[in-house]
Amino acid sequence: MLSTLNYPAIKSLTIDRYARVLSTSVTVPETVVTNDDIIKRYDLIATDRAVQFAVGIKERRYADDHTLVSDLLAETALVCLDRANVRPEQLDRIIYTKLMGDYIVPATSIKVLQKLGMRSGIPAFDIAAACSGFAHILDMAIRYIDSGDDYVLILGGDISSRSANTKNKKDTRTIFLSGDAVVGMLLGVSDEQHFLASYLYTDNTYYEYSYIPFGTEMLNKTKAFDNTMFNMQMPDGMVVHESVIDSCDIVANKLLQHTGLSIDDIDVFITSDQTTMTWEAQLRKMGVPREKSASLFHKYGNTVAALAPVNLNEMIESGRLQRGMTVMFLAHGAGASGGGFIFTY
Repeated sequence: MLSTLNYPAIKSLTIDRYARVLSTSVTVPETVVTNDDIIKRYDLIATDRAVQFAVGIKERRYADDHTLVSDLLAETALVCLDRANVRPEQLDRIIYTKLMGDYIVPATSIKVLQKLGMRSGIPAFDIAAACSGFAHILDMAIRYIDSGDDYVLILGGDISSRSANTKNKKDTRTIFLSGDAVVGMLLGVSDEQHFLASYLYTDNTYYEYSYIPFGTEMLNKTKAFDNTMFNMQMPDGMVVHESVIDSCDIVANKLLQHTGLSIDDIDVFITSDQTTMTWEAQLRKMGVPREKSASLFHKYGNTVAALAPVNLNEMIESGRLQRGMTVMFLAHGAGASGGGFIFTY
């Protein structure tokens, strides 16, 4: 199903200070959970081979019962800061894009401040935009840097396995997908422009194609607390898959048109990989060779807002992304919402 919405053009910005990516980090729990582990745990009629063929996942990480997502976030924040030789006290702002977080309120990013031992009262807040959340907070961080902040730390990901695994009766369409991981990215100031274009979108026609029902609508319908409120609902996964491919094409071409670049000018292509097949389909749609991209879905599963930045970090740590190279970074998620950037690393 192709979108029928009108996607507006990119607006040019006039600024005299610029944001750049200083460092990235990824933190995952130690426990590896295979497809066979899930099949045995829930007595499912499935095989490891069938799961790998259907969605491309081999394993994922699960946090133990005593670990909070703020624990993982604080750990990855320290790694990210250390890689850039920046102290927590130098931060101007922390933004976290969550699935559930430690609590609904207050913001989990405030708990991260506490675990970093910070005494300064800098702004720290959470947003929720599913798998596209990191694109939204990256756009915000760029604008905060452009308007005066020196260091902005953005965080994403969650312990999503807990919300995915609460049902007594398991949905084999989604039970294998979720994995736990968090990511960090530190933005700093540069006197040269690094982010050449950014673009965010929403397509409300896909609002009920992928959702977690817990909220005031659900609470208005029932007075009984039910764990299924926290389970991801996906009535038609193929529609979600097609919407990602459609949006990838639209956003990528908006970015290329605005910058005057072609897809061949892009050294590294990063996108959210809700499944291995979704990642491969985006590469085919854009004519991007696999060696210019990365997907760790087979290893970590669907880590929600951490999907795209996990792949970016992989390209950096493997040495395939070097300073001065041109990156296209895309993310798409429930809502539907998403966006992308072209930037010089």
